[in-house]
This record gives sequence, C-alpha cells and structure tokens, in this order.
Amino acid sequence: DPLGVIVLIEGNQPTWAPLLAARQRSTMGTLADRVHFVSRQSQGDFQRLLALADVLLDPLHFGGGNSSYEGFAVGAPIVTLPGAFLRSRITFALYQAMGISECIAQNRDDYVAKAVRLGTDPTCRAHVRSRILENNHKIYENPAGVRELEAFFLDTLAAR
Repeated sequence: DPLGVIVLIEGNQPTWAPLLAARQRSTMGTLADRVHFVSRQSQGDFQRLLALADVLLDPLHFGGGNSSYEGFAVGAPIVTLPGAFLRSRITFALYQAMGISECIAQNRDDYVAKAVRLGTDPTCRAHVRSRILENNHKIYENPAGVRELEAFFLDTLAAR
C-alpha cells in the first residue's frame, strides 16, 4: 500500500520503541518513516484508536488475544495467519466463532494481500466491519465456555 502507515503503541520499557525503530530503519530503509509510535493509551483512547484503524495486523508468531477482543468490539478488521501454536490461533478461533473467514490468511502472501485490500478498499473494509459488528456477540455473549469450565470444576471437585 503506497499510502499505508503503521501505528505501533510504545511498550512498557522506554527503550523498546527506539530499538525497534532502529531495527526497522536497518531492514526497511526509508519505508521505516511510515511506521509511527504513539504513547501508551488509556482504555478509552485505545478503543478509539482501534476504531480509527483501517485494518489491524495480528502479529505473526505472537498473535492477538485481549487486543483482538478489543478490536472486534469496535468492528476492526484484523488480518490473521494462524500458525502451529495457540498464541497465533486466538484471532483465528474468534473469527471461526463469528463465522467470518475473509481476514484469515492462508500464507504470508495472502496475509499481505488481505491487509492491503482492507487498507485500500473502503467497500471491502465496510463489509468486513459490518459482519464483525453483526457477529461479535458470538464471542462476548456465549456462555458455552463458562459452562464447560463449570462442569470441569464440578467434576474435579466431585472426584476428590
């Protein structure tokens, strides 16, 4: 995306952003100028930042979790590439629970293509946002997981 900008939130340690910026400069050259760091946000400001984003990127080898839940609450499209480990499959599982597959990439090239399309195609982005907002109740208001844990704890207690 020739107009794309990446926004990253500074970490807990003040040295992290400059170290990452230096690493990006060495690997990305002048494209690193399109990566911007913002200070840590209050919960409300973080939600507003997520709502403003055209697309969120589920980090490869790390994955979303709380951030994916928070992004889906405001309808933010999140591109994900599920890997072998749980940490890279949380956003994928949330999409499955919502019945949405448009943002689940099959490989790295597909991950990039989906991110660029969402970032540059307002119609596609609006469609995905709408689907997320219509279906996100399935990940927030689903008591099935609570009932499974409840049964596990009761069975474990009864076995003792």
